[in-house]
Order: sequence, then structure tokens, then C-alpha cells
Amino acid sequence: MKILIIDNTMEPKSFGSPELCRIARQEGDSTVYVRRAPEGDLPDDPKAFDRVIVSGSITSCLSLDPWIDSLLAFIRKTINERVPYLGVCFGHQMLARALGERELLRKAKSPEFGWTKIKVTHQSPIFHQMPSEFHTFSSHYEEVATLPRSFTKLAESDQCAIQACQLEGYPAFGIQFHPEKTDQEGEEILKQKMKKGPDVPLLNIGKGSQLYDGRIAQTLMRNFLQNE
Repeated sequence: MKILIIDNTMEPKSFGSPELCRIARQEGDSTVYVRRAPEGDLPDDPKAFDRVIVSGSITSCLSLDPWIDSLLAFIRKTINERVPYLGVCFGHQMLARALGERELLRKAKSPEFGWTKIKVTHQSPIFHQMPSEFHTFSSHYEEVATLPRSFTKLAESDQCAIQACQLEGYPAFGIQFHPEKTDQEGEEILKQKMKKGPDVPLLNIGKGSQLYDGRIAQTLMRNFLQNE
């Protein structure tokens, strides 16, 4: 299986989306390819890959930067070719923007940083054999406010009404949260925010070891990679 990760990270230490690569490689016969959307490095044909994953980014989902237009066009082509798609955080927001419009996105009324309880509201292949509620890491100031037509909401949290979605009849999914972050990685992010002086409340800081469950990321990714 050929898995393409579109890396949108802006911090040099995060280039390549290593956490997403780590969980994508859990399928033994998979090969992971990484391309950099902010640098205009996008493949011509998504059909050259079996799966497409679009990463998070500190870039605003409302940005009008030229590279965003190229990314949106690539996402539309991926969906049109029915190549299974998974958008994580920024990638989730870009899915809604690509198939809807920019006005469907907004600055969150309650930004989420920390260990968030996700509540599954609709059964979907992406959540197969997963609990109806689980904790995972969140890190976002912006969100999808309204889903485009033909999308189904799959999950929510107390702070964010649309934590996951699927395009009806297509293997295209978006998740606002970051299942790829381990307890140590998540706590390090929160520690750095504390040093800078947090501008928003931090959720369950110091509780990563209690709330993190590695099976969440493993099961979700396996569901995505095995879903046809």
C-alpha cells in the first residue's frame, strides 16, 4: 500500500509529520511518501497512491496564501478520483473548505489545547471497534463551523461541535483532533505553552499518562487504511 502524507507543518522541527508517519507505517506492507504543500510540492495524480492523509498546520484555515489554493485543488482531485482521504486538524478544515467554502470555517469560540474527550455521535468505518467516548490530544484555534452539503457529522466535544466528519458515500474523513500525539508529545506541547503563558485554558494538563490510550490512534488509522 502506498500512503501519501501531505505535510503542512511550518516549524522546521516538525517537517515531515513524523508522528503521522509513525502511525501510518503500522501496516507492515505500507510505504509512506511525504510531500510538502507549503512549498508547492504536490503530486500531479493522487491515483498514484492508495491513501492520502493531510496533516495539521499552524497556518490559519482562513488563509489566502497561494499554496492553499493548490492544496484545495489537490484535495478536490483526490475526492473526485475516490482515493481514500483523511484530514487531520488543518487537513479536516481544508476538506470542508475544498468541498464547501471558506465561510464554513471560523475562529473557535472555545479553542482546544490539551486532552479532549471526544464523543462519537454517528457510526462510521473510521470509528469501527472504538469506544463511544475517548480522550485524545487537541490543538486548534479554528474549526469547521458548518459542514458542507452531503457531509455527516461523526463526533463532537464539549468545546467543538464538529470533531469528525465524512463525505457521504465517499471514503473521505476529517478529524479535528490529533490521535498521532502520544502522552509525552502532548504534555511537551502543553509545557511549552505554559512557559509562554497560555492564551487559552489548557485541558487536563498533566493528565496525559492517565488519559492517553495508544490503541485509539492505532485503531483509527487501521480503520482508515483498511476501509475501501
